[in-house]
Amino acid sequence: MMRNKIITLFFTAFSLLVYGQKDASELQKAYQQINKYGDVYFKLNIKERKDIKQFPKYISIDSRSIKGNYIKAYVPKNRFNDLLNLHLDFEVIPKLKSTASLEMANSLSEMSNWDKYPTYDVYTEMMRKFATDYPNIAVLDTIGFSQNNHLILALKITSNPSQDEAKPRFFYTAQMHGDELIGQILMLRLIDYLLSNYNSDSQVQNLVDNVEIWINPLANPDGLYNGSDNTVANAMRYFNNWVDPNRNFPSPNSPHPDGETYTVETTDMMNFMDLHHFDLSANLHSGAEVANYPWDTWDTSVKTHPDNDWWIHVTSEYANTVFANSSNNYFKGVSPNGIIEGGDWYVIEGGRQDYVTYFKNGREFTLELSADKFLDSQLLPQYWSYNYHSLLNYIQESLYGLRGIVTDANTGEALDAKVEVVNHDMDNSFVFSRMPVGDYHRYLKGGTYDVTFSKQGYISQTINIQVADNQTTIQNVQLVPETGAILNESLQDKIRLFPNPVNNSDIKLIIPYKGELNISLFNSLGNKICVYNYANERLNKKIELPVKDLSKGVYFLKINFNNQVIYKRFIVQ
Repeated sequence: MMRNKIITLFFTAFSLLVYGQKDASELQKAYQQINKYGDVYFKLNIKERKDIKQFPKYISIDSRSIKGNYIKAYVPKNRFNDLLNLHLDFEVIPKLKSTASLEMANSLSEMSNWDKYPTYDVYTEMMRKFATDYPNIAVLDTIGFSQNNHLILALKITSNPSQDEAKPRFFYTAQMHGDELIGQILMLRLIDYLLSNYNSDSQVQNLVDNVEIWINPLANPDGLYNGSDNTVANAMRYFNNWVDPNRNFPSPNSPHPDGETYTVETTDMMNFMDLHHFDLSANLHSGAEVANYPWDTWDTSVKTHPDNDWWIHVTSEYANTVFANSSNNYFKGVSPNGIIEGGDWYVIEGGRQDYVTYFKNGREFTLELSADKFLDSQLLPQYWSYNYHSLLNYIQESLYGLRGIVTDANTGEALDAKVEVVNHDMDNSFVFSRMPVGDYHRYLKGGTYDVTFSKQGYISQTINIQVADNQTTIQNVQLVPETGAILNESLQDKIRLFPNPVNNSDIKLIIPYKGELNISLFNSLGNKICVYNYANERLNKKIELPVKDLSKGVYFLKINFNNQVIYKRFIVQ
């Protein structure tokens, strides 16, 4: 600690020599933030909006004035001297208002009024208790572990949670940025609301019965509990290695737009999304109040999403419901109607919203829920009342639009087919039907569309379909195989493993056919741990893999079956 103080004093003295006495107060504030949070939050005037593109990648732009005369941004402590070398006239922004209180809940009972922030132990206990108290509609899963070995948890909420059904898959995730405190609490309370009202609220029952809902309240536990698991007072934006969580995903223009390798948290999240193929999602932030929809990578003068009209419709419904349940100009700070195309606000690359929408054929937008990042804990119930109707209604959006099941016309078996809107889809806006059920979910603004259903080895079908706003159109499709076509069955969903997560037991693998089988076990870093080989006669039944002695973490199985290779992921707790 003394060494850090000496270094800080040295850099402060050096900086004062360079920048002069007029900057002394800002530099002092900056180093105070570095000592407490590990990063610096600052405001910077710009002449024109295009100036933003000239900033180095290590400056994480957080928001900008819609009039274009300033930005708010971050730098981690390891790049602060690089910022100083740019000789920019910045102003440090306080993260916490002097009157704000960040009360902590040290037990489950202290969370009863939802006006405190939970410690890490209370948070994980709450998530486990949700699954324990409501086993018929809730299952706890582990996305992975943070760099500091914190759990990254997600709760699955749906009727028949152990079954694969023709339900849309919905995902809420919060607090990618650790110092944007509101997301975790709103998602914990939303989980509680869905579970506790399942038998008494018709909207909740409809959602839980007909949607596969996943909620990840805390995507960056290292950032939130920076320095201590018992307080959020030192929360920082970044992952533990100073990588910005919402710049670390692939962008349409670059696999590594931030110049960094993918962190373990990013890799685990991408693997989790690959496993579940979410149809509709949102990620929650704060620092502003607005519904930010794709694209972030481009502004509308360059490119709009093919479903831009649908996005405007959906985000407007979110904002209008907020307006009906709030006051004092809440949710109007960025845009008077509460919505904005991300790039028209400020362009970023490597954000999760565009990653999901462009690469995963999903639909995700970004919710900015509080102008104050370190929101006074006493205000949390108020912000819940502003937003919970909108949060529920956005889940309900997953039930609307065009949906159905695609099957083989001869066998009736489910197919993973491409669903493409003719003369409409571009930039990967088409979707796929999903195994093992063959269900697809295509969200569209009301209108009439020609939709093509296709799969290699089958005759494509184009159907004229009418869709209405806030309504469901069901179109099941049977594709006819081409004559003489040789079709490879999809093994990814036919080969299953359980339990997952696994805890002090072996893991069971179901192989539905006979054949040659070779399995390699890898850890999350890609290091091969061992190889399993099985003779032909042992297949077509459950296989037990000995994993009891593995340390907790994320692992992958490379399964080579009859010269076809698939990967399966599992968690050891």
